[in-house]
Amino acid sequence: MGQLFTKYWQNTGAIVSSIGRNNWNEAPKLIGKADLVIICVPIHDTCDIITRACQFIRPDTILADFTSLKQPIIENMQKSFSGPVLGLHPMFGPTISSPKNQVIINCGGRNTDKSAWVINSLLEIGFTIRTMPAHEHDTAMSFIQGIEHFSTFALGSFLKQQGIHPQELFGLASPIYQAKLALLGRIFYQDANLYADIIMSDDKRIELIEMYIKHMQNWLEKLKSRQRDEFITEFNATGKWMGDFTLQGQLASDKFLTEVSNSFKIRTK
Repeated sequence: MGQLFTKYWQNTGAIVSSIGRNNWNEAPKLIGKADLVIICVPIHDTCDIITRACQFIRPDTILADFTSLKQPIIENMQKSFSGPVLGLHPMFGPTISSPKNQVIINCGGRNTDKSAWVINSLLEIGFTIRTMPAHEHDTAMSFIQGIEHFSTFALGSFLKQQGIHPQELFGLASPIYQAKLALLGRIFYQDANLYADIIMSDDKRIELIEMYIKHMQNWLEKLKSRQRDEFITEFNATGKWMGDFTLQGQLASDKFLTEVSNSFKIRTK
């Protein structure tokens, strides 16, 4: 992600320096003259790097981060640094080909008027900015990244245990389930350390996953006793609760499948 944003900001004419394990000896010089310092490291290293970086940062420099957990990280930045703080979360990976329709969540921080130029720069590059409080972001990410990624991991692990290869299922699946299987493959193509960090980033995510599993166990007991009417009642009640989103989801998924139908091919043998 650091390399991706280095490219985008350099294209605007900005001078961007990268600091990592191999050149940390340059940190005092590079951080000391920066107008913006972004912490972009694995979640479990973030607080330590914030502490180390704050030894060299100027009081008027903006300290920001790209982690997927916002409230405790913003609080840590504010505790470690007295100047402007900005909590950002890019909702995409480093393989994007364009910033168009790519969302960066802005959770604010301290002295956000001083960091307005950073937000404006991201908008000029072409990103979409969504602003929300840090605690609301973290609650949403517990579902989007905690439960969703864990469910994908669990499905892939279960298929492996059962000896059912997703490539075999792909040739039998409808287009929408082919898309789901492709997502499964995409996740397991990536770095396991990243997903371990995301899923285990805080206790609240683990607690929510536990609640989710208990919910599934409750429904498993109902399925065992063939409580068909209760299943239908819950299905319809959930659909009613979702409201217009059900139709929006139908239309959006139809459009997606139409767009990719000619290019989305996976070898099934």
